[in-house]
Amino acid sequence: MKENFFEYFKICLLEDKLPHAFLIETENLEETFLKVIKLLNENNLINTLDYINNINLIVIEPDGKEIKSESIANLQKRFSLKPLNDNYNIYIIKEANKMNISSANKLLKFLEEPNSTTIGILLATNSQVLPTIKSRCQIFKILDDKNYTELEKEATILIDFLNNMNNQNEIECKKRYTKYERTDLINLFELVINSYNNVLKECSLQELKLIANIILVLENVLRMLKSNVNIELLLDKLCIEVKNS
Repeated sequence: MKENFFEYFKICLLEDKLPHAFLIETENLEETFLKVIKLLNENNLINTLDYINNINLIVIEPDGKEIKSESIANLQKRFSLKPLNDNYNIYIIKEANKMNISSANKLLKFLEEPNSTTIGILLATNSQVLPTIKSRCQIFKILDDKNYTELEKEATILIDFLNNMNNQNEIECKKRYTKYERTDLINLFELVINSYNNVLKECSLQELKLIANIILVLENVLRMLKSNVNIELLLDKLCIEVKNS
C-alpha cells in the first residue's frame, strides 16, 4: 500500500498492540510529519494539532546539520515518568538520518529498554539510519506518485514469477529481489497481496486455492520481513513454498 503506516497504526491502536517504535522513510518529510500529527490527534493520542502544546509529545529536529545527543538525553529524562494523560508518551524525530553517532547510540539504548507507554516515530529522508536502530523499529516507506507507479510495474513482474514458479523463475526472482532495500520489499509484497486479494472473487475454484496459498505464504514472509529476518533466507522460503503449493 502507498501509505500503509497510517492504516497499520490505527489497527495496532485498536487492538492495543502498538509497537514501541516506527521508522518511516519518506520523500516529503514535512507532509508526512503533518499527517502523523493529524493521525495522533484524530486518535486522541494528542490533544491538539498544535503539537508544541501537547504535554505528552516531543518533536526532535536537527540542531544545525545534525541531531545532537543532548536532544535524546532530554527525551529520556522527560519520558522516564508515566504519561500525565494516562495514555502514551510520544516522540517524533524528524530527519532521523541526521543523528550523529552519540545521539544514535543514546537512542539505541532507549529502544533496547522499551517502555510500554512510550511510542517513537522516526522520520527519515533516506535509509541512512543505523542498522541497529532499524532492527528495533517497524519500518515503512511512503512513496510519491511516480515511484508508486514503478512499484505497480514491479508488482506485475513478481506476480508473474509467483504464478509460474519453477527452477528458472526461482533463480531469477531471488537474483532480482536480493538487491532490494527491506522497506522497498515490504511495500512490494503488500501491494502484491492487495492485488491478489482483488482478484479472488473472479477466480475459479482451482485458481482460488492456488492464490489463497500464495497469499498465505506472502503474508508469513512479510511478517518475518518486518521483523528483520535475513532477506535472502526469506526469498528462499518464498520461492520454495510457492513452488510447492
